[in-house]
Amino acid sequence: MASFLGHSAALIAALAVLPQLVGEFWAYTLALYFLYAIASLGIGLCWGQAGFLPLGQAMFFGLAAYLSGLSLIHFKDSWLLLLLLPGAALAPGLLAYGIGLLVFRGRTLSGPFFAMITLALTLLAFQIANSWNDVTGGFNGLKNIPGLPGLSDFTDLYYISAVALAVCLLAIAWLRRAPAGVLWRAVAQNEQRVRFCGFAVQNVKAAVFGLSGVLAGIGGALYAPQQNLVTPQLCGFLLSADLVIWAAVGGRATLYGPVVGAVLIGILTADLRDEISYWEVILAAIFIVVVLYFRQGLMGFVEPLFERLSRRRAGRTLDSPARPQATGDTGFALDDVRVRMGSVSILEGLDLAIDRPGIYCLIGPNGAGKTSCFNAMTGELPVRSGHIRIFGNTRTGAGADLLSRIGVGRKFQAPSLFPDLTVAENFNIGLWGGRARLRDLLRMDSHGWTSAILREAQARFPFLADEDRRAGDLSHGQRQILELVMVLIAEPRLILLDEPSAGLSQTETQEVIDAIRWVSGRHNACTVIVEHDMTFVRELADRIFVLHQGRLLASGTVAEVQADERVRAVYVGASA
Repeated sequence: MASFLGHSAALIAALAVLPQLVGEFWAYTLALYFLYAIASLGIGLCWGQAGFLPLGQAMFFGLAAYLSGLSLIHFKDSWLLLLLLPGAALAPGLLAYGIGLLVFRGRTLSGPFFAMITLALTLLAFQIANSWNDVTGGFNGLKNIPGLPGLSDFTDLYYISAVALAVCLLAIAWLRRAPAGVLWRAVAQNEQRVRFCGFAVQNVKAAVFGLSGVLAGIGGALYAPQQNLVTPQLCGFLLSADLVIWAAVGGRATLYGPVVGAVLIGILTADLRDEISYWEVILAAIFIVVVLYFRQGLMGFVEPLFERLSRRRAGRTLDSPARPQATGDTGFALDDVRVRMGSVSILEGLDLAIDRPGIYCLIGPNGAGKTSCFNAMTGELPVRSGHIRIFGNTRTGAGADLLSRIGVGRKFQAPSLFPDLTVAENFNIGLWGGRARLRDLLRMDSHGWTSAILREAQARFPFLADEDRRAGDLSHGQRQILELVMVLIAEPRLILLDEPSAGLSQTETQEVIDAIRWVSGRHNACTVIVEHDMTFVRELADRIFVLHQGRLLASGTVAEVQADERVRAVYVGASA
């Protein structure tokens, strides 16, 4: 908190003395680019934090400018301005949030498709602004827009823009450090794992996009009274492209990068565009070089150093809230489940039911449908026919985030983590999922959540106590264990583990066996494991299910399965 307050005081002091250093004209120019910088901060949130690129930020900037301009023209002497101007800033955020909910509902629309959709919307907004003469003024735009009441000279306009920029920067600085910021970065790295931790990714991304729309709205709402003119170009692709370039060159993943890019590159563009014939070409070349070779931008070389020097991670002192658990039966049932991908049959009328706590293993040759069984249960594969019941309720096709919230945890074959986050942040995503409310994602003390399972895991695996270590720097075996612990600390009632011992040493394997047995017994959980290591299976399994060609071939104890002639035939004489 002390470093944050010092950071805030330095920012406010710098913005306060700047007009005395640069003069009235440059103060006015800076005020304009401060508004562009606020909109560019929204690009930094979406692209640099949450991992998706919006190409339509100008649409929200222009919408707010038109709403603000119309409000000032028609209600310049009315108290309604106290409501209309904030409404002009917030309306683009609500629009962006709604667009995000629609677009992010499908997983395939989260990458380049999203960027193209926002680009198309910007082009549409430009056409509407250019042709709706009765409202927007058409090509000539809205003219003679009154200024903000009570403000007259350029210095006043500068301070309004500077205050708005400072408030936005400090709010984003807080959010980036808060659990919400960690969650955004987790989404950018591994959406699948975020879903399996219990978060609705589409809602998270829509919220980030909505916040970026509010930032653009703040800039646009102040632009109209400052410039006294709003034209369709504010909604167009050129300004959207400029905002993206400024964020990239300054450093899209840093706090100050979009601001530095907007102010520095923006002012250079204003000065050099008329003097250098091919300035746009030069600017495009700079953008390409930065995106290809200097992805962190200008501030990417400076800002992380100061963040590391000022970072002080608090210890884990708060037990996480109890996770809500669904009532109902234990276990699951698959009734005649069929899954096909094109012409390939994956599951062929699979019937499999487990109705009590314990540890169960799925075995079978490669291609038998073991992992596909998990995928069908957790909504990763579409079920063509049949029914899936979990905890006594039909859950056919249910999403991973919903299943996680009702008590289903899953570990994948290959470690599914957040490699650029620290070990502590990986733990936190697991602890927050299904427990954290919106206010918890905004509170710094949520970083200090812990649990009995986490403490036990860190005692069993000492490397997990080095919480400041980057998860991507762990060995393969350590990443396997970290993912397993992330699943277990969520305290699920149904635990699906896909080859949890893959890549582990004999000692690590035994530790994992002990940890699974401890958690399964402690929480009375139903644990289902896909495993090829028969030593692992013999040590843990209460009962074994053998799959072959998408069907259940046999089930029973280890001894019963080993003696089954059908199983022996499938394994061609290999020990089962």
